Amino acid sequence: MNYCLFCLGLEIMKRVTLNFIIDLVSFICLLGLAFTGFIIKFTLPPGTGGRGQQLHEGLGREHIKTFGSMTRHEWGDIHFYLAVVFAVLIVVHIILHWGWIKNYFKSLFGISRKVG
Repeated sequence: MNYCLFCLGLEIMKRVTLNFIIDLVSFICLLGLAFTGFIIKFTLPPGTGGRGQQLHEGLGREHIKTFGSMTRHEWGDIHFYLAVVFAVLIVVHIILHWGWIKNYFKSLFGISRKVG
């Protein structure tokens, strides 16, 4: 019997650890999305023909085509793949918390289990 309790505790610890890892990686992806989105929106804006910084009193045409030796489209690729990873992690997060979600909505709408 103690063995079963040990296994249950180990399984819960693994689940807690898995939740932590998924949440941490999701947060890192979210930070990456914010960072790349900022670069795409403000540092390498579309339709400026490489003059984004010049239009905003920056260094000029030759400096806006790349940021960190990557073009706007390369940053866009990173942004896209981070978004895909983030979406998958959010789906896994929801799956891991599905029982809690169901119970929350049941309590929210006053639905209780029938006894008997």
